[in-house]
Amino acid sequence: MTEARRLLAVLLVLVLGAGVVACGSDDSGDSGGSEIDGTWQVMNVISGGGASSLPGNLDAPTLEFEGGEVNVFAGCNSGSGEAEVTDTTIDFGPIALTKKSCGGIEDQVEFIVARVLDGEVTYEVNDDGNLVLEKGSDGLVLTPQ
Repeated sequence: MTEARRLLAVLLVLVLGAGVVACGSDDSGDSGGSEIDGTWQVMNVISGGGASSLPGNLDAPTLEFEGGEVNVFAGCNSGSGEAEVTDTTIDFGPIALTKKSCGGIEDQVEFIVARVLDGEVTYEVNDDGNLVLEKGSDGLVLTPQ
């Protein structure tokens, strides 16, 4: 191989390699977060199509979304799992919750929370800035924290 061809081959490798790096990099500054990243507190539960406010003496369930994960306090038990967020849906992987019973209303609220956070749900952030999760006739309305 002549010196000119060798130099041309090296330049070609460098140019193509730079192009691959440029195409594969993302300098947009987007950290992969979504509009729902952060902590949300349940304000209302929806069951059978009807919405109910939580009693004032109940520790409100919370969801904390960050980087494809969700930390959950469901009303009595806590845990975490995966949450794949798209523009209109959240696909919750299995949520590993602790298994104690608190009795009464805490268990009832937790039952609805756990049912909503099982699999794919639709969501929106409404005009009031609340996160609304819906799955069938069940749902949650959450406020940002």
